[in-house]
This record gives sequence, structure tokens and C-alpha cells, in this order.
Amino acid sequence: MLVKQEGKKLSRESFRRSLREKGPRSLKTHPSKKQECEILHVAKSPVVTMAPTTPIYDGIQIMAKEGFRRIPIANPGTRTLEGIVTATDITDYLGGGKKFQIIQKKFSGNFFKAINEPIKLVMTKKVVSIKTSAKISEAIELMTQKNLGGLPVVDDEKRVRAIITERDIANMFVDRISGVTVAQLMSEKVVTAIPKTTIFEAARTMTKQGFRRLPIISENKIVGIITTMDIIRFFGSGKVFKYLKSRDMNQVLNTPTLEIATKEVVTIEPNADVGQAAKIMQEKNIGALPVVRNEKLMGIITERDFFKIIE
Repeated sequence: MLVKQEGKKLSRESFRRSLREKGPRSLKTHPSKKQECEILHVAKSPVVTMAPTTPIYDGIQIMAKEGFRRIPIANPGTRTLEGIVTATDITDYLGGGKKFQIIQKKFSGNFFKAINEPIKLVMTKKVVSIKTSAKISEAIELMTQKNLGGLPVVDDEKRVRAIITERDIANMFVDRISGVTVAQLMSEKVVTAIPKTTIFEAARTMTKQGFRRLPIISENKIVGIITTMDIIRFFGSGKVFKYLKSRDMNQVLNTPTLEIATKEVVTIEPNADVGQAAKIMQEKNIGALPVVRNEKLMGIITERDFFKIIE
């Protein structure tokens, strides 16, 4: 971080003061006719879910088509929450990390068999969820503590009612995030890739480091950015399906990341106000902005970073 603790306190006091000036929507005094209305007014509902028996490849296609980074897994009859699958789980399974060993050991490297297995094979079973009666501040605290980008919202019977994400919360406060520079909130240590980095290497790095995106650097300049969703869309394409069916995945996994990455990268300068960053992310529907000065990468700011001043 570029600021001292005293600076952080001043920033947060300034932010809270701006909230009071702009209206009664601070997190701790958020008005609601019913307790459960607060989180449901922000969360996405109805929520798309999948059954535990849904084939993994069907899940990939749903994610790719709808642009979902996470989908709750629910009992098709009762809608009770049984798990969750994320884009990271899929990239882990298809080449990124520990779950990739399942394909090697259980299916002897046969990707076609592997993607037709039920989604429960790769889903996270111990799901961190939040109740419909919870406050938004509780969702922020839980996402921060558990390093999660979203939470299924469940009722007292553990039935899935909605899902709330970092983006939902950031968008809720987009007009009220201000008074702090991007440099004060950004992460300075950025893990990057190069144009020749393969999809396999990128997926493994993201899975191991817990990142959802990697800026691609060439000659000290950003030439692209690769995300887990780019990999999901790639695996869900018809071209890749043919390779999956023929069991020849080496060519797929060795594809350079730059071929599927976003090449027109939206960036921001370190001295810009975080309010500008928040509005750009909302307008472009993206979760992060590389921070650049004189074409040199200085850091990265994400939706999660906004939580540092929304308390």
C-alpha cells in the first residue's frame, strides 16, 4: 500500500462523510421495511442454478454464454444449496491446479470423458453463503474474510434465493466512492504473463495465486489481459470441443494466452480518483483496471479494493 495508517483513517472518514452528505445509505443505517429486503434489493434474483448431475461441459457453456463467474449447485427439487462452481474451479480442473490431477488419474488424460462428468466432481461442497436476513455490510465482511467474489443468498431452509457479488456491491456505491486516489487502494505487486505464456501456464498461475486475471506484458507495456472467463469462453467454443473429442488437448493447452485475451485493455492512472475507476468498471462491465503511468504498469485495482473504504 502507498498510504500510512493515518492516511487510511482520513480516507475512510472522508468517504463516510460523503455518504452522509449524499443520502441515508450508509451500510450501518441502511433503511429497509423488512430485514430481508436489504440484501435482496442488491443481489441478483432469480438466480441461475445447476443440478449436481449437470455435465461439466454444459456448465462451461452456461458460464460462457451468460457471462457468469460462479453458479450455485442446488437440488433440482428442493432448490437447497449443495455446492458452488466457479470459473476458477473449471480452469483448475482443465489444466490449472490440483483438480487437473483428477483428469490424469481417474480418466487417464481423456478430456472428453472428464468434461462429461457431473459438475459435482469439481464443485466446492463447503459453500460460504449468506442469509436473506443479512445486511450488506455482513456480505462485504464475509467476502473479504473468505476472499470470495460472491455469495449465494439462502433462506432459513437453505434454499437458494439469489446471489450477491462484488460487482453488485460496487455498482450500488459507484456514485458515492470518491475522495481517495487509485494509488491508495491498488495492489502494487501484480503477477503478469507474457505473450508466449500458454493457457495451461496462465490457468495454473491464476489457480495457485488465487487471481482471476493476469495482465500480459511485452516490452514493458500492457498488450492484453487474460481472465478466467476468457479461458471458460475458449473451452466452451466449438473449435476446442473438437480437440476434446479427439483427445488431443496439447494444442489447446499450449495456445498462447494472447490469442484469447482482451487486447484493448482499459487502464487508469494512479492519481485518478477511485470514483472514476468505479464508474469505468461499471460502464465497461469489468472487474479490474491495470494502473498505468507513462505506459508502465504500476499496479492493479479491482472491485474488491473498493471494500477497503466501504465499511
